[in-house]
Amino acid sequence: MTSLPLFPLNLVLLPYELLPLHIFEPRYKIMVRDHIEEDKPFGIILNENNVVCTKGCRVKVQKVYKKYSNGEYDILVKGVEQFKVINTRMEGETVIGEINYVPLNSDGNEQLCKNIQELYLQVLIKVGISNSLEMHMGKKLSYEFLQGFELPLIVKKKLILMNSENKRLSLIKDIFMNILESDIIQKKNMPSA
Repeated sequence: MTSLPLFPLNLVLLPYELLPLHIFEPRYKIMVRDHIEEDKPFGIILNENNVVCTKGCRVKVQKVYKKYSNGEYDILVKGVEQFKVINTRMEGETVIGEINYVPLNSDGNEQLCKNIQELYLQVLIKVGISNSLEMHMGKKLSYEFLQGFELPLIVKKKLILMNSENKRLSLIKDIFMNILESDIIQKKNMPSA
């Protein structure tokens, strides 16, 4: 079991996902500063109605867009590693999780993964991404296929709470099938490439 400072937000951050943040609360300014200057880890976890979810994601600051003179930050974080919360406690104003890291399983069904790879490429083409497809072909894990997609909170929560890679892959297959069968593509939901 490991202790990890937690940043409770009303969102789910998945492994491989990028999230821009403006950090202004004193406790989170310290958390981010400690991460940037001393490589101390922290995690983002869903907070619904003042109850934290049982799973979250350790993050890494990918980029500091701006550091303000008052200690605020504009940053970009990336989900790195999923964790399960065993217990929480308060340390001052900061939520500390007693957590266990959950390995990203690559034990998914190989044929299902190949089917999702094909569907993923079809989705990219449907939304207008047809050049540089090679960079999208090496994905093997469920969360990798979701990079750049904006999903509803309820779907992301369902994904992060799943313990089975095959169940996540099956849900992603359904999502991609729905996109391919839909006549409407909204630009804001397009993956970036």
